[in-house]
Amino acid sequence: MHKQDIQDIVDAAYETADSIVGARAWKTAEDASAMHDVIFWEMLARQLPGMTVADLLAILKEE
Repeated sequence: MHKQDIQDIVDAAYETADSIVGARAWKTAEDASAMHDVIFWEMLARQLPGMTVADLLAILKEE
């Protein structure tokens, strides 16, 4: 998979998590942030199975 494809998946996951979390009222900012992280990483795990966080960071840091 190309770096740009992975970056597009990461961007889409982040945007989707923003939309989902932003559509709901949260008791605390910490709760909203935690849910954002759960949604973001769950989406990445589904779109990029078998890729570790270290792999993902290494690919995105490549120039």
